Amino acid sequence: MTGYDDRTGGDAARADARRRARLAAVIGMVALVVLGYAAFEFVGHVTGHRAVQSAPAAGQRASQAAASASAASAAAASAAAASAASAKAAATPTPTAPRTAAAPPLRTMTPVGAEAFGPDGTADGDDPQNAGRVLTDPASGWLTQWYATANFGALKQGTGLLLDMGRPVTIAAVGLTLGSYPGANLQLRLGARPELGALRVVASASNTGTVVSLPLKAPVRARYVLLWFTKLPPDGAGTYQVLVHGVTVRGHP
Repeated sequence: MTGYDDRTGGDAARADARRRARLAAVIGMVALVVLGYAAFEFVGHVTGHRAVQSAPAAGQRASQAAASASAASAAAASAAAASAASAKAAATPTPTAPRTAAAPPLRTMTPVGAEAFGPDGTADGDDPQNAGRVLTDPASGWLTQWYATANFGALKQGTGLLLDMGRPVTIAAVGLTLGSYPGANLQLRLGARPELGALRVVASASNTGTVVSLPLKAPVRARYVLLWFTKLPPDGAGTYQVLVHGVTVRGHP
């Protein structure tokens, strides 16, 4: 009996050990499964997180690429428009201003006569016998009468020299040479008739010197030229009078 019991107890112990081994194996397998599942979930979570993080970067790169493509397209369109505009401008003829005929150069015209001229015309001019010397003898010239004051001693409003061009001509400028004493005031008058009222003022000069230039703002067609003095310069002798050496008329016949 004692030997039986020993065998029975040893068998039981071995069976119990085998059960424990199988249980440990099962527990180990379960633990491996659990650890494998946990590892799988961890790897999936990390991969998904990386995918989520990379998605905005990829979207940003895509947006940048789209923006670059749009800018390139706009630049190409602008270049094409500029090229088309240049081609159109090159094809369109540039308008040119119409050519105007150049004005002929001014010519010096010689009057056919010169007369002394007063408020009543040629009937009361100063020193009438010597008026023609402004054309024939400029060195001597024409000298007015002397007066006590620069305004003709209040005897009249002016005195002058009338030039006859012989026919109507286009007058653009008149020049004259006076004596050595400055201070005369004069008007340049032009017209078709030798009458003070018919001769209109086209230029004037004040406090003149020896050489006087009277350009017109626009050429005037006229036959008669009147140099009308409204103030006399001093003559160095305490009186007042003016000396005209010569006259030049410029324009077109």
